[in-house]
Amino acid sequence: MKSIQYEWKKLWKSKAYIALIVITMLIIAGLFYRNVVYQDIVKSEKIETVQSQSTWIVSYLSRDRELLKETGEGSNPDLEESIALGSQLNGKLQDLLAAIQEDEHITALHVENDVYALAMQYQTMSDNKSYPISKVEMEDEITLNNELLKKKLPKEDLGASIQPAVFMKQVVQYLFNTFGFFIVIVVIGTPIVREFDDNTIKLTYGLPVSPVRMIMTKWISITLSGICWFVIALLSAYAISTIFGTEETNPYDYPFFTEKMAFITAGDYLQQSIILGIFYLLLLMSLFVFLSFLIKNTLVVHITLLILFVCNYIVIRSGIIFPFLPWVYQELDAATLQSNGISWTGFLLMIVFTGVLLLLAIRASKRREYRR
Repeated sequence: MKSIQYEWKKLWKSKAYIALIVITMLIIAGLFYRNVVYQDIVKSEKIETVQSQSTWIVSYLSRDRELLKETGEGSNPDLEESIALGSQLNGKLQDLLAAIQEDEHITALHVENDVYALAMQYQTMSDNKSYPISKVEMEDEITLNNELLKKKLPKEDLGASIQPAVFMKQVVQYLFNTFGFFIVIVVIGTPIVREFDDNTIKLTYGLPVSPVRMIMTKWISITLSGICWFVIALLSAYAISTIFGTEETNPYDYPFFTEKMAFITAGDYLQQSIILGIFYLLLLMSLFVFLSFLIKNTLVVHITLLILFVCNYIVIRSGIIFPFLPWVYQELDAATLQSNGISWTGFLLMIVFTGVLLLLAIRASKRREYRR
């Protein structure tokens, strides 16, 4: 325990770690403030979207009415039906516009469903008229709206929300990713590998400490530091969004689409992200300890990690994401949204790989040039 406390003191005396925590909290506060400012912008964009759809339908209605005037009423029943349906659709768009302007969120969901139902019917009737939104997108929006209506929750912009649960998801997406994890492991792990650069590691080897205890001490200390950063980030996001965000009776019931187009509630999403994020940190810190004792050079260790992170990021961005592979949690948001449940295979593999890397680190630590 004293050894762990000693390692912790070294890290906490490091200005870099304190700066990391402070900067993380400032980023979260800045992101929330940005979302607050964006509320009016998001509303304006919604209004512009509805107005553009209304302009689209009005242009077709004007053209069809001119055509009907030329051919005469009763000469083209299909055209008359198209005009009637288009007029009804435009009326619903005006209702939707009014609901958005008056911040009647639940009403807007009902009307939006009516708009998309009429729009799909209008497209079916007139094959040459393509609505500004695709049929697949409209069907997805109707599915989401129905789920939100069941839970009596307004629709949120996932990129600019001040609703606590949705904002915390945004923090997971922006912080617990390739860049965030790389910065954290470099800041937290550097004091360990730097001992090889300045040869202070010889002092550690001179103590009556077994390789197992030495490796475990260093791993536990940096893992706890990583988890501390992880928890502080989440608590900061929770606190600022709960105090200053919008109040909902059941914010953590908010539904998110998974990659399989099923729903996962915000509560389940955050629970899984926390569990998987912490266990990914266990794996990540064991990898750093292993590389430190294997390579024994700060710059080379950092370059090796950077290459591993970049290669893994490229693989993940290409769509190769299998929840049973431990390293996909480098992009925690994308990995969590692969399904609506934890991959226990991936969970167990993280534990296994962590153990293997620690054993390899212990083996690598038994270097004669550092022992008396």
